[in-house]
Amino acid sequence: MIGLHTPVATAIKVAVTCAISGAICIQPYRAMMFDGKSMEPTYQSGSILLTEPVSPAELEDGMVVIINMDSGPIVKRIALMPGEKLLQTNAGGQWYDMITIKPLKNTSMRKMKWREKIIPNDAVYVLGDNASVSEDSRAFGTVQMSQITRKVVDQRPYDPFAQHGWGDSSIP
Repeated sequence: MIGLHTPVATAIKVAVTCAISGAICIQPYRAMMFDGKSMEPTYQSGSILLTEPVSPAELEDGMVVIINMDSGPIVKRIALMPGEKLLQTNAGGQWYDMITIKPLKNTSMRKMKWREKIIPNDAVYVLGDNASVSEDSRAFGTVQMSQITRKVVDQRPYDPFAQHGWGDSSIP
């Protein structure tokens, strides 16, 4: 019988420890704690999100992604893909994305200038589910697809009716 301190047993222990450590390090899934209110009610501050790697070719409309910004990673939902059109209006000399939920104040629709902006081939337009507090593409513009390296595995769709208690919006 081999004792626990023989060279063979020690080599087996080291090999098993290395295999387990290696499997943990190379597995694709990573947990991430979400902080903030920008994705409420879909994700609450303090929620643990399971993420996995995603390539630019795999990105889809509606996907919740992790974006590597200069200030750190942020979580947003892809709203517009490359080539899609975004309607903008000019009020007071400034262009506003018409994806904004809040109406513009002190403006007349007849006097407004309109344009369509095409999302560039290497970029996406992202939004937070909680539009009233989210800092997203409405503030910083499109995001380069190369900045997106992970997606949230739990793909809960945004249900605007749920936050107001109006019931299940999937029921026709």
